[in-house]
Order: sequence, then structure tokens, then C-alpha cells
Amino acid sequence: MNKWSYSLLAVAVGWLAYRYRYRLADWALRVSPLRRQLIRFALNIPAVRGALVSQMLRL
Repeated sequence: MNKWSYSLLAVAVGWLAYRYRYRLADWALRVSPLRRQLIRFALNIPAVRGALVSQMLRL
């Protein structure tokens, strides 16, 4: 029974996180140390870094 309750809780948390993803992102980007870590993490992804660099170098 414990597995079912954890599974149900995980689904509920996932659904809430998806539903309020923009509010969560806005909150996370307001916190300065968390914002630095998120930017550092995002720039380590080659596709994200390539897209940002191509946008910055566009004339």
C-alpha cells in the first residue's frame, strides 16, 4: 500500500509542478543564488548554449 500512496503523491506533485511551471520558474529566477545555478546548468547544455550564442551574434 505504501508504494501506491507514494506513486499517487508523485503524480500529484508532478501535475502541480506542470500546472504552475511558470510561477515556479518566476519564483526560482527571483532567488539570486538559485538563478546563478540555473543559468550555469543551462549553459552546460550544448543545444541551449548554441541557441543563445546564435541569438546574441545575430545582426
